[in-house]
Amino acid sequence: MVAILQTREAPTRADFHDAISARGDRWYAVCLRITRDRDLAEDAVQDALLSAWNKREQFDSSARLETWIHRIAVNAALQLLRKRRPDTFEPLEHEVADTSALPETVTLAQELDDRLSTALSRLSDMERICFVLKHLEQWRLKEIADELGTNDGKVKQAVFRAVHKLRPQMAVLQGDMS
Repeated sequence: MVAILQTREAPTRADFHDAISARGDRWYAVCLRITRDRDLAEDAVQDALLSAWNKREQFDSSARLETWIHRIAVNAALQLLRKRRPDTFEPLEHEVADTSALPETVTLAQELDDRLSTALSRLSDMERICFVLKHLEQWRLKEIADELGTNDGKVKQAVFRAVHKLRPQMAVLQGDMS
């Protein structure tokens, strides 16, 4: 039997430019939700892109480059939070608007985003980070626990408490969005 070696080709500069054009705003938005600081979010995305570029030889070509960088950006945002202020966070004042949609859709999305940001600001740091990673970024509980250096049970509790606190605040939107 002949073994077939599959060569992994590193992403090119053009691949990175395409990924940045397609998903750069989304990476910034998730980093902003996690850090609640525009400068930290920008730094996180920049760190993520630099890290991804330096480790491009490790990229698994069966995955999507955008997804790989997204994960690195989330990790970079969490790392910057740990380094900068391990116990305190600044409130988020503004959100990134999606300019690609119709005006009425943008208005509704901005209202939802504003209310979600306000509601998220009322959560503890642990609740907010766990909620964002679980429900907005679709991470598994185990992944969140590993990243935060805690156990699945604590993450599950934080997500439960966050959902419990957010549900009444976001329920008013059901009538508005219908």
